[in-house]
Amino acid sequence: MCYSDEWRLNRRLFHQTFRPDSSLKFRPMQIRRAREMILNLIDDPQHYHSHFATFSSSVVMSAVYDYQPSARGDPRVRVLENVLDLGLRVMTPERAVILKIFPFLLKLPDWCWGSSIKRDAQVSTNRIAEMMDVPFQSASQDMAENSLPSQSSMVAENLRRMEKQDKVFKSTFETALKNSAATAVVGE
Repeated sequence: MCYSDEWRLNRRLFHQTFRPDSSLKFRPMQIRRAREMILNLIDDPQHYHSHFATFSSSVVMSAVYDYQPSARGDPRVRVLENVLDLGLRVMTPERAVILKIFPFLLKLPDWCWGSSIKRDAQVSTNRIAEMMDVPFQSASQDMAENSLPSQSSMVAENLRRMEKQDKVFKSTFETALKNSAATAVVGE
């Protein structure tokens, strides 16, 4: 499958879930999460930034993975925040220029001076893989265990669609679904 076909598949998966008429099913969950955020703001107004971050993360994770994070201190929300924090630190314009000018820095051994870019990139890659795989596998497992047709999330809906696909296309479809789900979560 070529790059443009993968892009089209990712776009189609995303659009099927979040088109205007389909996204109405998420409104009750959004209202419930907004009420939780308001209660958190009343209980602890000093940490308002954390409450807003938790709200946006929980809405997206509910819509994408049908995962219901706790109102405060959820471990998966923290994983997402750690990935975003590290990613913003690693992906700076300055580092991009340095790597463009000195591409040999990526070939230096890990112990060598100047290889912190390489180490940070590896840590970031590992965290991104964890962020993509753990919730996807959890959603797949929950769907297999519960087999409830009422689950309405991006992953659940598309896993049901994937069951109808031929085996050759299933691995491509699963990869595209993982990528689309991660894009939705990171793009919150």
